[in-house]
Amino acid sequence: MGLSERRVSRLFDPGSFKEDLEGQNTHFICGAGTIHSIKTYVAMSRGRDCEFQSSRQWSTAQQIIKTVGLARAAEAPLIYIQDKIGGNNDTEGFDTARVFSSDMSSLLLSSSGMGSVSASLAELAKRNLLMSVILGPTSGPLALPVMLADLVLMTRRGALCMGRPDMVKAMLAQQTDLYSLGGSDIHSTASGSVHLVFDDEADLFTDLRKLLLYLIAGKSSTYGEFSTPPEVDFNRLLPPSHNIPYDVQHLVRSFVDSDSLIEISASHAPEVLVGLASLQGQVFAVVASNSAHGGGVIHKRTARKMIHVIDLVGKMGLPILFIADIPGIMIGEEAERDGIFTAVADLFRAHSRCKVKKLLLVARKAYTGGVYAMSGPGFEPVAVLAYPDANIGVFSTLTMEKIIQSSSMTDAQRAVVSVLDKEIRSPLLLKDKGLITDVISVRDTRGAVFKYLFD
Repeated sequence: MGLSERRVSRLFDPGSFKEDLEGQNTHFICGAGTIHSIKTYVAMSRGRDCEFQSSRQWSTAQQIIKTVGLARAAEAPLIYIQDKIGGNNDTEGFDTARVFSSDMSSLLLSSSGMGSVSASLAELAKRNLLMSVILGPTSGPLALPVMLADLVLMTRRGALCMGRPDMVKAMLAQQTDLYSLGGSDIHSTASGSVHLVFDDEADLFTDLRKLLLYLIAGKSSTYGEFSTPPEVDFNRLLPPSHNIPYDVQHLVRSFVDSDSLIEISASHAPEVLVGLASLQGQVFAVVASNSAHGGGVIHKRTARKMIHVIDLVGKMGLPILFIADIPGIMIGEEAERDGIFTAVADLFRAHSRCKVKKLLLVARKAYTGGVYAMSGPGFEPVAVLAYPDANIGVFSTLTMEKIIQSSSMTDAQRAVVSVLDKEIRSPLLLKDKGLITDVISVRDTRGAVFKYLFD
């Protein structure tokens, strides 16, 4: 069994895959099968099973375009898998001269050339689930379609770069190597272009199948079996002080189904946790401030990470839980130069266009613009919940203390500020005024989230 056949067997249900245009002289295997009984199309590089031939580029492009069209017509998900064609040494063979062919101009400029590969995938991704997998080095025009996907998975062997090392040297006079340009660490941590990284292909395909099941079948009440989360000491789950950094993973795992959380882009913009999980077998997205990293403040990169998952589950029709432990949006010269206003405006647009159920839970704090960044009132959450010790307001409690102590305030002003300070410190007062929906205990999180997202 060749490498391509082994990959097909790992991805699809046994005996379900049927190759389209079998035996054609191309660099890809294309076809359809089922994953957890869900019809799914694939366009997959043959990798080491074939040698690169410039004459095959045109037929390969046509094959991919046809498969994308079939997936669109069937309203089915498509998985696009890239690997380095031919050879056994990933760091060698990146010779630009190899890609020259007599039909190169046609590949570039024809309406059915490589541009149509990207255009057809972009069109498919408007409505269909598109997932990309990088199993080996890829660059340039072959790499661009990968980035159109809703989720991008990569092995440590994979690499992704806009220009090959030899091109970087020729055009920029910079000496570099494949993995410094676009290895998994670069794209999972710095750029955020890759969402999940795996040490080996077997684990990647296992999680890929699980993700597809989550995203396609997860909104069904018949999704599947589940296990309740392990027992925890809810009285000690959250730190006693709001100023103590806290990894929100511990809170999330305390109420979602056991082993159901798949975190997305864990190493990129870690000040927010985003991922997919299930409650009583029903799938939802979680977007949670993580004060263990930078206090949970929203930066430009944070907003972009949040937008990605909001758009994904909005397209797939899955509800979202927002967990706030957020002091606000980043300020300062660097944030302004980085475009923080534009980033948060884009986040607000994502909230507005996402029409699934959204629930806000304030775990420890939510101040000023941070309330809105977490899809607070105005962005149509089905409810706003808070734990008893949460602080919610325009200013933090520390800021309010400084304001109250200010000698420049009149007695009337100080009285107003004192009332506001009490409201910030007491979610029950906010509930009594009808400003939030309910105050719940940490222990009751699982039941409350299920009630508002799925009942």
